[in-house]
Amino acid sequence: MSVVSSSSNDAYPNASKLCENGHSIWIEQVNKLKESLNTLNNTDPCNIIEHFFTQAINTEFTSESSEFKNVLKQLLSFSVRQPVNDSSRQHAANVLSNIYRYRILNQIRLSDIRNHAVFTIYSKCGIAVDTYFERFSSPPGSAAQNNDYSKVAHGNAICNAETTKILSNILTYFQFLKRVNEVKQQLLEVEPTCSPSRLNWMGTMWLAAVKEKSLSDLIWEHFLDLWYYNEAITCLN
Repeated sequence: MSVVSSSSNDAYPNASKLCENGHSIWIEQVNKLKESLNTLNNTDPCNIIEHFFTQAINTEFTSESSEFKNVLKQLLSFSVRQPVNDSSRQHAANVLSNIYRYRILNQIRLSDIRNHAVFTIYSKCGIAVDTYFERFSSPPGSAAQNNDYSKVAHGNAICNAETTKILSNILTYFQFLKRVNEVKQQLLEVEPTCSPSRLNWMGTMWLAAVKEKSLSDLIWEHFLDLWYYNEAITCLN
């Protein structure tokens, strides 16, 4: 078992190799997907992309419940038929809020986000991340985002077992949907390059994010995912 410190991200070659190898595999598979789309030009491209990600679901989520995978496939089917969004976060928020709708920002703390992130990294990558993180005193978001971040950072919410499971589902579904949009960007060459933290296996993306920046930054990114998701639900009501 390797340990990654969020304050010293250059000293863990095993983690670096894992992140780079996963990223390389995904780049290679996306290139093959692009070839399939060019070759099978009489087939609905949405069906081809959906099949591509269905195979990823079968590879990555073998131990998850049928209910979890059914929701994921429902999200996938909706996602691939949406226009490519310049913001993968906004794309994920729009799709997820249409199918899986829970408001939990006022029921969690930043440590709950942290716990899910480090557990996922360990379970998927076998690497234990140093769990220490800093709560940003001056977050780099909008006034509304920073205000809500402060409430989550310094609130006294108690996340019970049911809320913990919902949080886990939201963050996993959200990351999956962001990756769908990233792949579509790659296919259309909207975004010519992307980092291992944006295109990789589940868990490995978050490990790469810790290495590229820090655990504190990863938690901030997850908070923003939840914030955008919450806003998207509000817009639907």
